[in-house]
Amino acid sequence: MSKVPTEIDEEGLILLSAGHTAFQLLWAGIELDLYDKLSIRPAQTLDELAQSLKLALQPARILLIGLTALGIIRLENERYYNAQLTEERMVKGKPGYAGTILGWQAHIVYPGMMDFVRSLKESRNVGLTRFSGTESNLYGRLTHDKTLEKVFQDAMSGLSRLANQFLPKAMDFSPYKLVVDAGGGDGTNALAIAQHHSMVKTCVFDSASVCEYAKHNIQQAGMTDRVSTHPGNFFHDPFPSGTDCIVYCHILTIWSMDRNRILLKRTFDALPETGAVVIFNMMGGDDDRGPLSTALGSPYFLAIATGEGMLHPWKDYEAALEDAGFQRVVRLDQGLPVNHGILVGFKK
Repeated sequence: MSKVPTEIDEEGLILLSAGHTAFQLLWAGIELDLYDKLSIRPAQTLDELAQSLKLALQPARILLIGLTALGIIRLENERYYNAQLTEERMVKGKPGYAGTILGWQAHIVYPGMMDFVRSLKESRNVGLTRFSGTESNLYGRLTHDKTLEKVFQDAMSGLSRLANQFLPKAMDFSPYKLVVDAGGGDGTNALAIAQHHSMVKTCVFDSASVCEYAKHNIQQAGMTDRVSTHPGNFFHDPFPSGTDCIVYCHILTIWSMDRNRILLKRTFDALPETGAVVIFNMMGGDDDRGPLSTALGSPYFLAIATGEGMLHPWKDYEAALEDAGFQRVVRLDQGLPVNHGILVGFKK
């Protein structure tokens, strides 16, 4: 069950009404390296930060007042400090750094969400028109803009590092010989699984352009003997020979559950009798009350990504897995961050 939301108060309404400004304040701190500077040298004054940020005094003051009011930084005795969570998530190089995810919000989600109301009325991703190309989804259009494609891949890699570090620990992949990460992006997940399970080989199954990012990272990690790539479209092209476990990380959110049912049936047919499918996502609550992270994430899939996806609830995935033919479905929902969960469907 999701936490029952409390009714909004005046301060909450103010924050939502000016949410665009709140985000731009947060993002400015990333762009200007403010959080990095306060991490290296805390307790700086307004004058010191203005000089360090190369800002005039009044713009610097406006920025710092805004971030202080939001609780992103602290002001004590006329000196500024990062808030604890800011130190963990907004400072480059920290294990929990989320700045790349904010880059995706700033350059992709922000412009596309301007068309959210039209997307609701027309039941399609109207926000996609803000990106070059003729493809029906964001992922195809990003191939026309290498800068935006890198912003997207960096963000997905950042999300993977934040959450997917828990996947190889929470899920035992050791019974499988070849684990295929379908839609595996730059290889972050495939590398993590292979590194945690020394006898398992992994493979990234994604578009040709995305597989190039994965190849580079696999080579950099010195893992070419155990981690490979397989360019193609997993809705149409065959899975790699020998696949006995297929992983979908942050990927089934892209499509409607009807389309996911088609893919999961295809997955079922591709696996041997001893095979399994693993779904790893932020999971919506079964009672449709939240949680907040998934409730705020779903509009992106409607307005921009595909016009049909959302952060689906647990029960919808479980029903789809059973419909596809999986005989046993196991829910793993303990100790995972940011409302993430794992569902494992066993063929037998």
